[in-house]
Amino acid sequence: MDAREHDLHLLHITGDERRSFEEKRWIFICLTLVPFISFTATYALQLTQPVQEPYVIYGYPIIMPLMIGSILWNLLGGYSRLAERVTVVILVVTAFLHNLSFALQPTLPESPSFVGTASYWTLVLDATVIMLLLPARQAATLIMTLYAVCVALPWVLNFDAFRPYLLAMIRAQTVTFSVLLATLCLAWYRQRYVERAQEALMLRQLATTDLFNLSSAAPAQPGGTRRVAPQD
Repeated sequence: MDAREHDLHLLHITGDERRSFEEKRWIFICLTLVPFISFTATYALQLTQPVQEPYVIYGYPIIMPLMIGSILWNLLGGYSRLAERVTVVILVVTAFLHNLSFALQPTLPESPSFVGTASYWTLVLDATVIMLLLPARQAATLIMTLYAVCVALPWVLNFDAFRPYLLAMIRAQTVTFSVLLATLCLAWYRQRYVERAQEALMLRQLATTDLFNLSSAAPAQPGGTRRVAPQD
């Protein structure tokens, strides 16, 4: 097992690697704080509405404490691979439950040309965070599977209710797919860029080390100079 996969490794990181984790923590804080504010406002407004969305009324009181815990964990400098994996599971579950709630008890407008897309935007937001937590290939597999499940839920569980909104649903699901695909492409490009930058840095360090060792091993000449031995 790679030592870098163990949480104890995170206690001893320094330099650029530690700065990378610090930047990652602040990204997570921002990605959690903004939705938390939105969730709080949405929940407060939902309490005053005659027609309430079950996912908001019953789900948000569970999700918001988890978000507060995540913010505090990162503010206090928490590092844990296990915490990242748990976060991925929570994100998948929340996206699935929101889309399940939308499929079973949809709040549909009178006009069939429009449907609410809040559940799909939850999927997009959660998928974006998952891309930061997992390697690009694993994230792509998980997100596309989750997308397929969420898209199928309305048609499998409540086809009669959504049939009049067929075109609007297809449009919403297609837009969601396009956003997810674009985000996945950016995540893949970012990973490839990071890998190539790391390879270039490693080659530069190896070249510097070889030149230093070669210079140190060269025999000294009169006048304090060193002669580099010819290489075969």
